[in-house]
Amino acid sequence: MKVDMLKVRMGRPIDVSITDKHEVRVHHPIMREIIDLGEEEFQKMVVPFTLTTDAVFAGAENIDELNSKFHIYDLFFLEDEKGKTILDDTVFDGKNALDVLCDSLSFFLRTDEILPLKIRRKIGVKGSYVIDNKEFDLLRKAVQTVLGRGDIEFEKPPKNMSKRQRDIWIKLQKGRRRRAERDAVYLQDIINYVQFGGRSFIPDKDIEEMTYYKLNNAYRSIMGVDSYLTGLQYKLSQKFEIKEEIKHWAETIKIGK
Repeated sequence: MKVDMLKVRMGRPIDVSITDKHEVRVHHPIMREIIDLGEEEFQKMVVPFTLTTDAVFAGAENIDELNSKFHIYDLFFLEDEKGKTILDDTVFDGKNALDVLCDSLSFFLRTDEILPLKIRRKIGVKGSYVIDNKEFDLLRKAVQTVLGRGDIEFEKPPKNMSKRQRDIWIKLQKGRRRRAERDAVYLQDIINYVQFGGRSFIPDKDIEEMTYYKLNNAYRSIMGVDSYLTGLQYKLSQKFEIKEEIKHWAETIKIGK
């Protein structure tokens, strides 16, 4: 599926499957919708489209075998004898993973016509469009594109560790996660930067009508220009010696194809 980044930049939905029977498009979430929903709930909507089997099975000794055996989409359906999936507790805080996925699909596709077919491991949309592994990969790409996101990033554990080495590695990961949570930039921070950090003030009502992509693009652009100007000041100062080349801010904020 080829995505036109000009249309994405301007907030057009991404066509996933357009036929005589249905029109399935991934829509840009508007900041007003996200604010009403709350950032925490919104981020839960995003997880099904950024989660990977690598992230789910991180730390498992047979991670390569598990990755080759399961597609991430399968993990929303595979239940134990208690009717729970591996994702319910480890990823979604006890919520049913398939319910979370269906809510997310409803949100990004802007439709209530979502029907999970557990036995077939498929999901019907609008009565005629059926999601399987292949279609889910297309949806993942489309959702990630309108959000300007990628797969969840994590550090893979080194192979062939001893028990002591693995325990140390796990403790280090916990410390890094705490530090990442402490240093995290939240939507309210991004809004503040965009509203006050640019060359002109942007009112709340204008920010509320931005798409999530546009807000993050504005944030990235403002921070890119600011970083360039700060670096340039250091470069021109006799007090500091900076050998690295400073890329022009236009390179920093370029979107590309």
